[in-house]
Amino acid sequence: ERARRLFQEASGSVALAPELLAAAALAAAAHRDGTLAQAVLAKLPEKPTQEVAVGVLRMYSEGLLKGSIIDLWEKQLAGSAVLSDVRVAKLVADAAFKCQRADVLGRLLSAEPVGSGHAALVKAFGAEGRAKDARKVFEACPEKSTVLYNTLLDICVDGRDLEAAEHIMAQAVAEGMADAVTYNTMIKKHLQRGDFRAARAAIETMRTAGGSLAPNCVTFNEFIDAAIRTGTKPAWDLVEEMKACGLKPNGVTCSILLKGVQQSSAPGDVERALALMESLEEPMDEVLVSSVCEACIRAGRADSLKRALRRIRGGATTVAVMGAHTFGSLIRAHGFLGDVSGAWTAWKEMRSLSVIPTSTTIGCMVEALASNGNPEAAHRLVQELSGEEQTRPLLNATIYGSILKGFSHQKHFAKVWSVYKEVLAIGLEISLATCNTLLDACARSGELERIPTLLQDMAHRGIEANVVTYSTVLKAYCADGRLNMAFQVLEEMKASKNMQPDEIAYNTLIDGCARSCWYDRGVALLREMEQRGVTPSVYTLSVLAKLASRCRRPKQAEQLCGEVARKHNIRLNVHAHNNLVAAWTQQGYMREGFEAFERMLHDGVSPDVRTYTLMLRGCVAAGDAESAAGLLRAATGLRGMPVRISMFSQKLQLRGGLPYDLVDEVLDGIATKCYDGRLAQQLRWDLKGAAGGSVQQPRGGRTGGR
Repeated sequence: ERARRLFQEASGSVALAPELLAAAALAAAAHRDGTLAQAVLAKLPEKPTQEVAVGVLRMYSEGLLKGSIIDLWEKQLAGSAVLSDVRVAKLVADAAFKCQRADVLGRLLSAEPVGSGHAALVKAFGAEGRAKDARKVFEACPEKSTVLYNTLLDICVDGRDLEAAEHIMAQAVAEGMADAVTYNTMIKKHLQRGDFRAARAAIETMRTAGGSLAPNCVTFNEFIDAAIRTGTKPAWDLVEEMKACGLKPNGVTCSILLKGVQQSSAPGDVERALALMESLEEPMDEVLVSSVCEACIRAGRADSLKRALRRIRGGATTVAVMGAHTFGSLIRAHGFLGDVSGAWTAWKEMRSLSVIPTSTTIGCMVEALASNGNPEAAHRLVQELSGEEQTRPLLNATIYGSILKGFSHQKHFAKVWSVYKEVLAIGLEISLATCNTLLDACARSGELERIPTLLQDMAHRGIEANVVTYSTVLKAYCADGRLNMAFQVLEEMKASKNMQPDEIAYNTLIDGCARSCWYDRGVALLREMEQRGVTPSVYTLSVLAKLASRCRRPKQAEQLCGEVARKHNIRLNVHAHNNLVAAWTQQGYMREGFEAFERMLHDGVSPDVRTYTLMLRGCVAAGDAESAAGLLRAATGLRGMPVRISMFSQKLQLRGGLPYDLVDEVLDGIATKCYDGRLAQQLRWDLKGAAGGSVQQPRGGRTGGR
């Protein structure tokens, strides 16, 4: 009303200023005031300015004016330039397409010199997936600029219209309108379809052209981003090539390389990426901060993460962080390192800057607390945030799931159940992950009676159990010796339409059979597993050996493992070999135990502490002092190991040394059970003179001087 009154007062003048007309038109559009719109229309001059024309078309877009927009633009706005406002320009262009008025489109685009407005209109149609209309706008432009070519080329590439992209590229090159951006866009297109040869050819063309067309950082970063998916070596080769071209890798380059760091990455890849980051002359940005934190966490490199955090948060290189996502990465990094104090510092800094956390940021802080043994603090934090208007809607079941998991690991089932009830009271949507966490808590705390109720609750809420759900329940029942219930769960999985028992489910049940000495049922599970096309793994071999060992059938352990290993081409690991050794030694068959030990060495598998524990205790129990002494010497790198295994001397010495308590137990056994005190004393002297690290330090400061 005030705008209407002011305009009415000003209308007494003979001619209204264009600025006033434009402001009134925009006010009418903003408030959807038809009366004011008509008043503005009545005062239009013969040739309105661009600002006035834009305002009037805005009124039309809000439904305040009737009739044809083309008539309005042609007759009342005298074909004024309106490309400064892409929204109203698109209204006119859309009407021109609908009425097949190519002349209107041409005049719209010719009303002002070709510039950013033309490119913005092309881009607007492309953003709606209307590549053909974008192409029509491009063709109707009286002149074609490099920016126009690049805009249309980008639309073709994003729409994966490769034929059109190549045509536009050829046209731009022929017209002398191609620049480095044009070539980079085409390189992006080639890389999208995995055509590295074509991308490489485009780079060579840019190199040959030189000058402003020479490859730049964007060119190489696009290529590195595609190459990192195939492996780190091709990506690093491109970095070296980039340097050879006189280009310095930038923060984007580092972020791309860090994105390629995974759990399986070689330590050198992490170090090279960090070294490259540290060599940057430009300051780190928040994207790079998040990238380096996440990469080190994925790779499990605590040492590299500590180094990176010192650079990010220390001294002259401190990065000013303002984004909630980046704070989340920093909090997660400190949590990964077990640095709860550092996580709190980052959280408090974020809050002091009035940065509103995201659900992910809150989740990172809660996880940092709960996973480091303080779910109580995590719960308190969530309760505080639930009392704040801005953060209350950000809380979700995943965040509460971290608290549930924290209490579950501490076996505080009462608190687990209390938090679960709190989640239900708040009305948060329960996720499958939350249900699986609760089932795991039941398993850890021995609250198995609650499992059926939880499964019923899941079904009532329409939450479909997955393999993790069933595996958790199977493990719980097997660990508690409730094998009949475990087998019922297996039958439910087999009857399910959406999932079938996997290798983990079968391995869990076979392990349960081993615990209860159900040999025939365990072997039957193996046969069923193979019949259903579930391929056994090396872990299957390990539990099969354990099954036969617990059931006092060492021969069957060797036969079963050998058969399955050959059939499925599985190489036994140290755990499977140890269970085969245990199958013999724990029954007192030391000759066969040594044979199993030798097969382990022939397979190229180095013994671990458990291997030596089994062999040494078996020798002492059998009264074989010489063999026990020989194994002690082999494990600690002393001379005098048994001749039959001397060829494996490099594999025999145990990294990190034998536990002091085990050595003490064996020496006592040699003296008191094998009745060879002299040998035991000699071994004590020899072990005292051995190189450091052959025997672990004793607990509580004890020394082996008895």
